[in-house]
Amino acid sequence: MESDEILDADITASATKEGYTATDARLNGIGAWAADDFTIEWIQADIGYQTYVSGVITQGDGNDGSWNSWVESFKVSTFLSTNDTEVFVMNQDGTEIVFPGNTNKNTPVTTIFPAAVHARIVRIICLTAGDDVYVLRFEILGCKM
Repeated sequence: MESDEILDADITASATKEGYTATDARLNGIGAWAADDFTIEWIQADIGYQTYVSGVITQGDGNDGSWNSWVESFKVSTFLSTNDTEVFVMNQDGTEIVFPGNTNKNTPVTTIFPAAVHARIVRIICLTAGDDVYVLRFEILGCKM
C-alpha cells in the first residue's frame, strides 16, 4: 500500500465521506479513508495476485487530517479472487477474530494473524471507532509468491 505497488483502482470501500476516499488509506499518508456512517463499513485492497498475508498495520487519521479519529476494533476477511467467497481470519476454535486497533490517530498498530492466510483481496471490517467516525490508513503484511 504505502509503496504504491497496489494501484488506487484496487483500493475500494463500502462507503466514504466526501474528501476521504479509499485511495487515501495508505499507511503514513497525509490523508485517510473515512467511512460515511456507523453501519458495517469496510475497506479492501486487491493485491493483484494470490499470496500469503500474515497481518495488517493500521493507523487513524492523517497528520493534517481534520478528524481526530481511528478504528479501535476490526475484523479481517480475505478473498482468493474477485468472484470468491469471503473468508474471515479465525481463531483456532473457528471463531472470527476481533482485533484491537488504534488508540490514537497517528501511531501505527501491527496486527499479526495466528497463521498466514492465502489471499488476493484483504478486507478490513470496522467495528468500533475512537471518535465519531471510522477513519483508517493501513498496510498489508505478506510476501510475494
